[in-house]
Amino acid sequence: MSTLEEYVRWMADFPIETTGFLDADAMVLCGLSYIDFSPLLSGEIPLEDEAGQEFFTVADCRRLLSRGEARAQITGSEDGYLKLMEAAVSSRRFGGLRIGSYEDILRQDPPLQFSAICFHGKGFSFLAFRGTDSSLAGWKEDFLISVMKTEAQELALRYAEKNIKGRQKWYIGGHSKGGNLALYASCMLSEKKWNKVERVFLLDGPGFCPDVLATDKYERVDARTRRFIPRFSVVGKLFEPQMSDTRIVRSSARGFMQHNLESWQIEYGKPALEEENDSTCIWIHDTLDSWIKDLNQEERISLIDDLFDTLAAGGAETLNELNLEGKEGREAILRRLHEMSESTKDSLAELPKYAFRARLNSLRERISEDISFLGMELPGAARRKAEQGAADEQAVPNEGTEAPKQPEAAEQRETVETFV
Repeated sequence: MSTLEEYVRWMADFPIETTGFLDADAMVLCGLSYIDFSPLLSGEIPLEDEAGQEFFTVADCRRLLSRGEARAQITGSEDGYLKLMEAAVSSRRFGGLRIGSYEDILRQDPPLQFSAICFHGKGFSFLAFRGTDSSLAGWKEDFLISVMKTEAQELALRYAEKNIKGRQKWYIGGHSKGGNLALYASCMLSEKKWNKVERVFLLDGPGFCPDVLATDKYERVDARTRRFIPRFSVVGKLFEPQMSDTRIVRSSARGFMQHNLESWQIEYGKPALEEENDSTCIWIHDTLDSWIKDLNQEERISLIDDLFDTLAAGGAETLNELNLEGKEGREAILRRLHEMSESTKDSLAELPKYAFRARLNSLRERISEDISFLGMELPGAARRKAEQGAADEQAVPNEGTEAPKQPEAAEQRETVETFV
């Protein structure tokens, strides 16, 4: 079992054109999309050749590393992504890939975090959308992106329309929010551009509520889409996009941290797979999904606005800064909690009910499966089946007679039966 970094070192002498483009290659390039390449493009760090502003190679990024100016735009530890970059710049497989069309936009008001990049090899190109960085603006948009159309989604579509060209095969991918942008762009691409796309890679990215993108939009992209989520997936299960080719990848991390690409495991050049998601993550998914779906769009947006206004009340601009605020910052956050809108307070008050209902449904399904395995049925289920059979017999009239009405007793089952 190995990490993405170890995969790059293991495959270092094998160019992509000799093996074909692999699933792990998509994960590596989505990981590299988190690197800040702006010092190279701005000329702050000169390139080794006359590559200019239009193109440079992955190998040129060693200048960033040697000067100690390489950084990853990612929440939490960036070490894994910098090590991935170190391995990539020294490899034949990734070092010769040309990098172009790099865009990186961060704006606080209105909030926007968008970044995309193209990697070009022999006969193929990979378009990668970056996921969320550590800015509160980025995370706020990460929440909004599933429940409303955002500027980042429209930018992703325009970026794909502009850059997908030529005769080579194109791959599109993204991790986290980047997966959401990749899915949106793929669904909305013009037919001419879509015909150039070989495959779409969605790496633990959220989907869309029906208000943002109708589920029938997925139909065109489904056959060319490969979706990976870790065993403990929460982000990727938010309005989960139902793709036929969905695979559960093994992670070396625990709980929510399995979302990080650097923890995903590779076995013999392929993603190591699990059979099913963690039961706790399924419960969290069921709770959040049912809770959010029962809110209208205005309530959803109000909830997200109130939450992030509260987090920013102490002066923090990134998630990491939330832990550094002093007494004044904490007091500002507490004051902001009291100022939340009544609709947000009401929505938060409903959350425990949805959590209990999701846990109860999960327990009921597990008991049903265990009893079915033994060739038995739950008492309530058996009784309901018998009642339904009797009702069906009464509902079929003899020739020339009028069908009797359904008995009212069948509609007044005991409350306890709804739980078994």
